[in-house]
Amino acid sequence: MPTASQQTGAPANPLLSVNGPVAELLLNAEDRKNALPLAAWQRIPDLMETVRKDPAVRVCIVRGAGGKSFCAGADISEFEAIRATSDAAQRYDDINVAAFQSLKTLPVPVIAAIHGPCLGGGLGLALACDIRIAARSSFFSIPAARLGLAYPPEALSDLLEAVSVSNAKRLLFTADRVPADEALTMGLINEVVEDAGMDSRIAAMCERIAANAPLSLKAAKHALDHLARPAKAADLSVAQTNARICVNSEDYREGCKAFLEKRTPQFNGI
Repeated sequence: MPTASQQTGAPANPLLSVNGPVAELLLNAEDRKNALPLAAWQRIPDLMETVRKDPAVRVCIVRGAGGKSFCAGADISEFEAIRATSDAAQRYDDINVAAFQSLKTLPVPVIAAIHGPCLGGGLGLALACDIRIAARSSFFSIPAARLGLAYPPEALSDLLEAVSVSNAKRLLFTADRVPADEALTMGLINEVVEDAGMDSRIAAMCERIAANAPLSLKAAKHALDHLARPAKAADLSVAQTNARICVNSEDYREGCKAFLEKRTPQFNGI
């Protein structure tokens, strides 16, 4: 299913395609390990709305272009220009969260097919999917603490649906890279597959899901997502205040600068 970007010859990122009952969202920045610029995050809800309106689609895949990286997160090279103030950072986070929500609320099952790095916002996208299948080469991290920023609290809710509070704290406090087998043990992913077998495994799962009753799948997803939410919505005001403090800090500027300069950041808590 060609998009407007395809028709004009410009590369689309992300790229949506539909093949029978299977839609695929391709994170299409292979040269940057599929790290997504702001414009790509903004496109995702519109693309998912296209999927939502297509009655033929019964399952959706999210994967990274090239088969070596799922998504290295946000394009940090943009941060100085578009995420420099607390208000700008909140707008940026709102766009990220809208992308996550557009996947999470899709009425059909969504499968993340993960190779290589799945980091930061990329992990947020994966956690918004219903099922996460990871290649042996994959690894996972939330490097917010290495950048001096706060991970969106709405995305942390998705993290807590997958792992324990203790494991969530470990991921956030250490910013460690977690290999696939360990991610499976902690519940971050559903299955580990050898890299060479990923395509066939994803295809088989899509075929199995697409053969089932669509209304049953929709009902199950809606009910489970509703039951997984707390009865009372969490008060995010303190978390949002803390996020603004992070963005206005010297540590945030140092974290982004150190990342771009490929050096270890020196944080001072101010």
